[in-house]
Amino acid sequence: MTDINDVVTQSSSGDVSIAVELQPSSSTMGISGINEWRHRLQVKVTSPALKGAANQDLINLMSDFFGLPNSSVKLDSGAKDRRKRILLSDISLKLVIEKLEQYLANQYGSREGE
Repeated sequence: MTDINDVVTQSSSGDVSIAVELQPSSSTMGISGINEWRHRLQVKVTSPALKGAANQDLINLMSDFFGLPNSSVKLDSGAKDRRKRILLSDISLKLVIEKLEQYLANQYGSREGE
């Protein structure tokens, strides 16, 4: 299984960087796991990939998940690609990793060892 440290890193600016694989136009919205081959956090949003709607959904979802204002979540790369990198400011790398690990363990922990 991919280590969360392959997905979440500290950027040179001190922000927390998360590699994301975005699935727009999904029937559900949320974090769906880690793509083990691409080493990215898989995120689903309901908006289509038109005029930045899916990117805005991603920013809203990440700000809600981490308890940050939208201004603390920025799209760093991949504006027109499913593979994106977001930057989180005003939060520690340790806290981001802890929140993601806890969420993934609660959501998908029962699948471990299958």
